[in-house]
Amino acid sequence: MDHLPEPSQLQQLTAGRLEKERHRGALILDTRPTEKFASFHIVGSMQIGLMGSFSSWAAILLRPSQRILLIAEDENSAQEAQSRLARVGLENVDGYALADKEQWQQTGIELGSLPIYQCEDIRAPRADWPPQIIDVRSRAEWLQGQLSGAISVPLLELNPRTRLIDPSRPIFVYCQDGYRATIAASLLSRECTGHIGILTGSVQELQACDTPPETPQVERSESSLRLIRRIP
Repeated sequence: MDHLPEPSQLQQLTAGRLEKERHRGALILDTRPTEKFASFHIVGSMQIGLMGSFSSWAAILLRPSQRILLIAEDENSAQEAQSRLARVGLENVDGYALADKEQWQQTGIELGSLPIYQCEDIRAPRADWPPQIIDVRSRAEWLQGQLSGAISVPLLELNPRTRLIDPSRPIFVYCQDGYRATIAASLLSRECTGHIGILTGSVQELQACDTPPETPQVERSESSLRLIRRIP
């Protein structure tokens, strides 16, 4: 029986080398969980949490030729991420770095953060700050229940430039457990300069705080396949 070759030894990169490779076109893929990624991350990075359907989403969202720089919590996590990426044909991992806010700031790397909201934050939105609530779950999940006023844009079809997403208004992204919402928020933050936040809690918990149901707004397109977001 044939076995896939083991990935080559992964090199740990300094902050300076990380920044240099990023400017050369490598994608920074942050594998940390939602809370840690949201607290601070390198601007322009993409997040797919290692503790979840990591390789599946990476295979969907990344091109096989994409050069990748991993951000991990520790060396073992980086090695695991490299191995799981290789199994789905993503073998161009140039190295990894451990998340180090102080070192990154000293090197001059631009950092960002994403606020995490609770259900009470959708109860009384400010009149001058009406948020867009983006539901990135699948169509099947959407039909089983959703938040009133939410727009259905499944992660598989997410296009930050879609006409239904107004970059001038705050954006709250949610799914069922925050995993897909964090991926989506990281993708949106690469294209939109406005306020983007992650809405946490299950749909059932959010519905308990929700206002009466409204007619769902579902994002449609002539070809859903053309909306699958692959990082250039």
